[in-house]
Amino acid sequence: MTHTKIALAAVTVLALAACDSTITGNEGNLTFTYDADDDVLDFNKPIAIGASLDIRVAEVGTNTPVTLTAASSDDETVIEVADFAEAKLTLTGVGDGNVEISVEADTEDGTVMTDSVNMNSRAPEVHKLSHTCADGGAYMSGMAVYVPFEFEMSNGQAVIGYGYYPVVSSDETKLKRDAEFQGQQYMRYDTLAAGDVTLTSDIDGSVLELTIADEAQIDGIADPIPFVLEDIDVGDTNPFYVLPTVAGETVCQANATIAVTSDSPTICTVELTSDAVAAGTAQYETGWFEVTGVMEGTCTYTVTYPAGSAGAGTSAQFTYPIEP
Repeated sequence: MTHTKIALAAVTVLALAACDSTITGNEGNLTFTYDADDDVLDFNKPIAIGASLDIRVAEVGTNTPVTLTAASSDDETVIEVADFAEAKLTLTGVGDGNVEISVEADTEDGTVMTDSVNMNSRAPEVHKLSHTCADGGAYMSGMAVYVPFEFEMSNGQAVIGYGYYPVVSSDETKLKRDAEFQGQQYMRYDTLAAGDVTLTSDIDGSVLELTIADEAQIDGIADPIPFVLEDIDVGDTNPFYVLPTVAGETVCQANATIAVTSDSPTICTVELTSDAVAAGTAQYETGWFEVTGVMEGTCTYTVTYPAGSAGAGTSAQFTYPIEP
């Protein structure tokens, strides 16, 4: 198989990082910030009814966290203040509408400040469910896996918050949501047994189809993704990422036993990264390996999933050029 160089922005490897959405309060004394993954520049995205949002409060200018001493909503039938402590404020969407959230806080030097911010709450009209890898849909059994989701209004406006997961698994003996995980971008599920499962949204009926597979069912390997901006030159070491397949479907977030071997050691060395080696703890995905250029030529290497093909092992050979 030949190599394929792709832009890093197109890689759909699971990432949990988020950006900040920030606004200055109505009185200009404090800033209000929350983690955002959609429309970061729009602070006033509505909180989903039934969801919560954590907001960090800081002093304008210095951006120093304050200590909240009071927090209230002018209409708790729309948004209620569920909690506040130190510099964090937790709001929960209750009904449709717009409210003003008012706070009082002590700054680091002991000054008492007040401020307020307007917030919205809406019932989402669109619910998007997706996989974390391109052409994916399969997952390994016996793992914790992450399923991305997004809420929107019918006009495309993002709806935000965590703790509201209106999704039904067709078979909880195979796929069950981890109720302890409260994510804003992902739901976490335990894959309990092999088989086909669907997740269905209570909001708009959206369906996500998943195949839960055992390691023995691995029967193919997707083209590895090279994290190479230009070339691999002699002496360079670059990370690659690979996933197995089952019946043509990419196995997302696979934490399966893996081996990599250089078939042209005079041209390149190929070895698993430390994260992949540590994957027995299920803290890492195993698909990470590194290719190091030794001499100009074609690097040929083999990826193997030893437990695949009913224990006979599943292997595939790939190539990548090493430049001078």
